Amino acid sequence: MDAEALRKTREHYNSHANLHEDREQALEARRQGKALPLKSFHNAIKGKMISRFAGHAEKLLDLACGRGGDIFKWAKAKIGYVKGIDLSPGEIREAQRRFEEFSSKRKKRAGSALRAEFVDSDQLGASEWREPWQYDAITCMFAIHYFFVSQAALHRFMENVSINLKEGGYFFGTFPSGKRVQEVIHRGGKWPLFKAPMLELKALWKGDASTFGSAYNCAIGDTVTAGKPTSCQGQAEGSYEYLVFNSTLLGVAAEHGLHALTEWDDPELDECFDEADRRKAVKHFHPNFPATSDSSLSKASSLFAAFAFQKRSADKQPPAGSAAAKRSQPGEQVSAAQQDAKRARTETQQQNGSSAGATPSQQDTLEGSSGAVEQTEQPGADVTQPAGNEQAHAEPVPAQAPLYKRPKARARPANPEGGKG
Repeated sequence: MDAEALRKTREHYNSHANLHEDREQALEARRQGKALPLKSFHNAIKGKMISRFAGHAEKLLDLACGRGGDIFKWAKAKIGYVKGIDLSPGEIREAQRRFEEFSSKRKKRAGSALRAEFVDSDQLGASEWREPWQYDAITCMFAIHYFFVSQAALHRFMENVSINLKEGGYFFGTFPSGKRVQEVIHRGGKWPLFKAPMLELKALWKGDASTFGSAYNCAIGDTVTAGKPTSCQGQAEGSYEYLVFNSTLLGVAAEHGLHALTEWDDPELDECFDEADRRKAVKHFHPNFPATSDSSLSKASSLFAAFAFQKRSADKQPPAGSAAAKRSQPGEQVSAAQQDAKRARTETQQQNGSSAGATPSQQDTLEGSSGAVEQTEQPGADVTQPAGNEQAHAEPVPAQAPLYKRPKARARPANPEGGKG
């Protein structure tokens, strides 16, 4: 990440680091908040993913761990040790405080032997990060979009994931879909801003959206992405983020030996995502909130998607001249992005009957529609198969068994805990 992006992101999350004195106070604030349905749903997804891909793991590495909102999920999944890394010193201090609070009450929780430590660093997308050992699983919840600031940052981040993950281990997480972010802003009718009671998005890129570095502000009411009140201008802008394109995410991951799992063999998890994504590598959230919640809260939740990769180093390098190799040619990527954007713009105009609120260049930044389109969207379907193998992203069977036993899916009650997201 560049210096300005790091500064904005660090300042934003430092400002949200310690809003409540203890867990009970935080839970009460969450119960009273307007975003409770979204937080409960997002945390249920995280909890199910952690249990599915890291249940009973000896070690887990959480990248962009925030305030440690998943501590209880780690304990419930019976993970032995977790290390959390985040660029915000304030959030790391809060994560440490929360874990100390958790540990002080551990005697009341039979069977909980979770150990955890937290460190702050802004180097995950800038330089090599090598742990003393490799991990059974690595997570990045609601944060991988920050590494789409540049091609170099995303490659560096993925390489750091790969070198710290055991062969056969899992890397999984959640992120806002670049397609859906663009769609919501464009269809809001007042480019470059979409504003609703629980969601505000503002495009910051100029002209056509590019594969990397297409920034925007996101503020979801009553969450860590929302701007803090200011004395001079009312509400500050929200989180400073970057558009994520699915094919780029999948292609870059595969170049570093991380291959997408399309079927997760968990009926409960399947119910959390769009039916159309059942056998796809990226699965979009499918919220079903109470009628009493504002409709923009559902719109905010449906921006997000989930992924799960397995490390298979034997397939790490794509052959020369393959579709994935073309990823290294930025000019071709941007051109593909423009083509997809124009195609999606035409669909939008046909549905809306007009293009009010956007200039032609602004219209070109749109990509895709809300879940009804095939997932081979984002800039260039030509990188969907990075290894030159038609099964690169469709093969659900691991090439090598994981180094720890992943528990079978079973019925579980929804996780009521809150956290980031």
